[in-house]
Amino acid sequence: AVLNGQRTVRTGSWQSDWAAIRHINIFFDNYRKCKAEFSEIRHTVGEAHFFRAWYYFGLLREYGDIPWYSSEIGLDDESELMRPRDPRILVADSILAELDKAIEFLDLRSRAGNNRISKEAALAFKTRVALFEGTWQKYHANSPFGTSGADPRRYFQACVSAAEELINGNYKRGIYSTGKPEEDYYQLFGFDNMNDIDEVLLYRSFNRSEGAGNAVQGYITYDMNQKGVTWELVSSYLGRNGKPYDYIGVSKVKKGNEFLLSIANECDPRLKSTVWIPGDLMSAELGKYFDRPTIDAGALQLNPTGFSVKKTANPNSPAAGRPWSVQAETGFIILRYGEVLLNYAEAGYELDRTVAFGALNQLRKRAGMPDFEVRPQQSDKNFTDYGYEIPDALYEIRRERRVELALEGHRDEDYRRWAAHALFKGKRPKGYPVSREEFPGYNRPVDANGLIDYYAGEMPSGYQFRPERDYLVSIPIDELTLNPNLKQNPGW
Repeated sequence: AVLNGQRTVRTGSWQSDWAAIRHINIFFDNYRKCKAEFSEIRHTVGEAHFFRAWYYFGLLREYGDIPWYSSEIGLDDESELMRPRDPRILVADSILAELDKAIEFLDLRSRAGNNRISKEAALAFKTRVALFEGTWQKYHANSPFGTSGADPRRYFQACVSAAEELINGNYKRGIYSTGKPEEDYYQLFGFDNMNDIDEVLLYRSFNRSEGAGNAVQGYITYDMNQKGVTWELVSSYLGRNGKPYDYIGVSKVKKGNEFLLSIANECDPRLKSTVWIPGDLMSAELGKYFDRPTIDAGALQLNPTGFSVKKTANPNSPAAGRPWSVQAETGFIILRYGEVLLNYAEAGYELDRTVAFGALNQLRKRAGMPDFEVRPQQSDKNFTDYGYEIPDALYEIRRERRVELALEGHRDEDYRRWAAHALFKGKRPKGYPVSREEFPGYNRPVDANGLIDYYAGEMPSGYQFRPERDYLVSIPIDELTLNPNLKQNPGW
């Protein structure tokens, strides 16, 4: 709906958006009444600063500039309740200041653990926030979403400084690697217990015995859940030699499973860690192997693109190969060191055109890929058009980010901060080159290259994202009625 410009003006209130911040502000108004020594509650105060930053960043991403409240608002405090928005820079700087306080007060991860907020987690999150704000201010300049008093370099520097503190400081962090490039990246996302993995800076743990499980293994190893990886993502992976791979050329002579096997053998190993390949083990206990994509199935078993999601699978999980009702305990990574290295590389290049080869090569080495290399982007057989020119080095840094962080929930945030609607506006997500021998009765559309064009009927003109409006959501109408000092976002 977002990419297709189908969101409508919100009605009702945005009370739920602010509830967590209100609770945190009540804590800050009252925690000093605690009779315990500050050293005993120091970590808890740090967590509160972290979460105030976390929830405000969510509001900043969705709404843009918003009122900043650091104390509870009384029900009869009309002057506070009726405030206009604060400038975006004030909100962004306040979020970073909250994170600085969190970093000051929080325990190290060696004491807090990987599933509780720590100094390392706060530093990592600061790199994410600062990079988002710096790129938003840079790439939305002179647009309806431009920032008054924009200073993107200051935020790039904040990102670099936080990353360098984590990279060079005495912290527990690193890239997960056992020296097995065909396995390490894949295994990272499938563990239940991630407490001993240095790369995982913060994750959500699950425990079925406490009624807290998840359905991730069922959705990936049993049903495809009507989800599929797109051609656009797959074709962004380089070949194993570190050079652009001719996906279209190969697709003209190899179809279906043969195509999947070819790209698994000839491309960046992270690709076959992200997409199921024929012969892959899905469940050790059940002896279940991936046969072929379920492009002709119905209901939840459908995979519309032919590229089936594999990332986060664990064939040794008791839930693997079973329906989603059989709960798993697979950990969910929230912050990891690999992202920090990518944030550092991007912000560093935006700041002074320096390529962080050392940081990027840590990710390449884990995957068994050649060192990071900058080449003319026009030589890319699968050229990515951002709608504006960028340097070749930044083009490759963005590619590395897309590949390393694939399916981890960052892409939406990336295209928004880059103002990169040209990536998808007027286009449709495509699938793999279907084999008529494997699927003789397949009746969905394919394009001129033989790629599945599943959404040709539903979106004949491609995604209809509205760049003058859809980078932010609307403030609910009821809130504008209650507070005339609030102004609606552009285009709404």
